[in-house]
Amino acid sequence: MELVKQLETKRTNATLLKAIFKGDNLPENLIEKENKITEYLPKRLAYVYMGDRTAVDYDTVYDLAVNLGYNAARDYQIDLSSFVLVEKLTLAEVIDAFTKGINFAAAKLYNKKTFTKKENKNNVTLFLEQPTEEAKKAFNKASILIDAQNWARNLGITAPNDLNSEQLADIVAKDFKQYKNLTVKVLERKEIEKLGMGLLLSVNRGSVYEPRVVVIEYKGNPASLEKTVYVGKGITFDSGGYNIKTGRYMLGMKYDMSGSAIVAAAMKAIAQLKPETNVSAVMCITDNRVNGDASLPDSVWTSMSGKTVEINNTDAEGRLVMADGLYYGAKNLHATRLIDVATLTGAMIMALGETYTGTWATTDKAWNDISKAAKKQHELIWRMPFDDDYERFMKGSLVADLKNTDLTGMGGSCSAAMFLKEFTDGVEYIHLDVAGTNEQDEKPMFAMVKTLTELAL
Repeated sequence: MELVKQLETKRTNATLLKAIFKGDNLPENLIEKENKITEYLPKRLAYVYMGDRTAVDYDTVYDLAVNLGYNAARDYQIDLSSFVLVEKLTLAEVIDAFTKGINFAAAKLYNKKTFTKKENKNNVTLFLEQPTEEAKKAFNKASILIDAQNWARNLGITAPNDLNSEQLADIVAKDFKQYKNLTVKVLERKEIEKLGMGLLLSVNRGSVYEPRVVVIEYKGNPASLEKTVYVGKGITFDSGGYNIKTGRYMLGMKYDMSGSAIVAAAMKAIAQLKPETNVSAVMCITDNRVNGDASLPDSVWTSMSGKTVEINNTDAEGRLVMADGLYYGAKNLHATRLIDVATLTGAMIMALGETYTGTWATTDKAWNDISKAAKKQHELIWRMPFDDDYERFMKGSLVADLKNTDLTGMGGSCSAAMFLKEFTDGVEYIHLDVAGTNEQDEKPMFAMVKTLTELAL
């Protein structure tokens, strides 16, 4: 399956696929089962039965597009206009759903199989006879967003022996040279030490690879002092450190760098869509391994902010690297709003499963802004609470300002969010825990690329 790269304005030899609904004048022998396709091949025509119009929405069309992207029985040319529902599903939304859905399924992601099942060579294209400027803009935006998401998905699924901290930073620096409106700075160990990022460095102690902090900046409105800074967790593999993960719980930990890939992917899309705003991203990158000098439980480390942290769980390393990244965003990049993205807590999956991204916001305005962006991009988020009660245990250290985890076993995602909030220097703050929505059944999903881009727009 090939990616959809343009809108077709003329009929091709592919079978034209049209939507048909309950109550329409149905052709003979049509299968009246939702999402079932009936083909009339002598006419090079096919209908997909969508059922009752009132039950069809954006998600219905997107799911159909993904399914066609994986399983198209032949070459289809989608008649986009036939899916439009007056006052319910606009042409722009239909274009958006099909472009994103097909290209999500058709993405060529990292794979080292020496043999595989036969690839589906059938292609799905999009047909619109006389596209308006609005239609062209909808297609262009959707293409940019899904390409950025797929770029992040590809990084996420890559094996950790092919993507260490040094390689990830190098990939971003080289790839982003194509965007002349982005500046990229890669901080190496000496610069990280000079900044006093003791928490990030503590996690890196067990690694054979060097830590990296990648700073990406976009200035779409130089006259404004407002700036949003995205901070992404970039743990290229998480063994748990001395609090080592056991058995199957270590599987999938290559995805622990996803937050950093998500914020970088958002910057990739922002560079192409060119909003009139200022946005930066900070990727905090290392792995979390065990060697003779790795950080020990009971150790105390000093953060960039000057706050000290007692380590009562080396497997709660993500919040450590993020703490230094958040403070860097607040102090060195002068953020007026901080947003972080992290596969942070297993407790998040227990709370919201794989359906919603847990979202914390220090102000109602911040929540309303990101909620509006998420709805526009059809990504599900759920507001979670900041509350001092979640931090009481962590503030009970006898030897440091904070412990890095709450060992009560209650509200683990909320206590992690409260820990991070300590390092935001009072800047308006949104925390996104994508532990459940980032990958599902080992497959990379990478929620929030589209929402973060929409928020900038």
